[in-house]
Amino acid sequence: MRVFVLCAWLLTAGLGGYLAVVWIRHGGLRQRTPGVTRLPLWLVVGHVALAVAGLAAWSAYLLGGVRSSAWAACAVVLIVAAFGFMMLLRWLPSSGRHAHGAATAERHFPLAAVVAHGTSAGATVLLVLLVVLRRV
Repeated sequence: MRVFVLCAWLLTAGLGGYLAVVWIRHGGLRQRTPGVTRLPLWLVVGHVALAVAGLAAWSAYLLGGVRSSAWAACAVVLIVAAFGFMMLLRWLPSSGRHAHGAATAERHFPLAAVVAHGTSAGATVLLVLLVVLRRV
């Protein structure tokens, strides 16, 4: 089950990497003016950095069997999921006065990729929780 969690995490990371490439190709890093992008750089970088840190903690748990690494990965993956949910809410279309339509880089995300990334992320969070809590 622990290796299955690793596979789910790597699938989620691969889908997230694809979304990052789409975002960067359409100017996500260049659109730093407030109102031009809905995804602040701190949120995107924090999401990625914490996901990598959580994956490293989970790998340490797999290689060394240290329970504290599994708990650290569990805590980090919950924070990563919260960041991802914040990005999802910012990505959803709105008709407010500050809505920019197709002008933002994240408007180029394919819906299927966003749904696949979110679904695999949700499965990863649940699997991590199941593995960690089953050992208590």
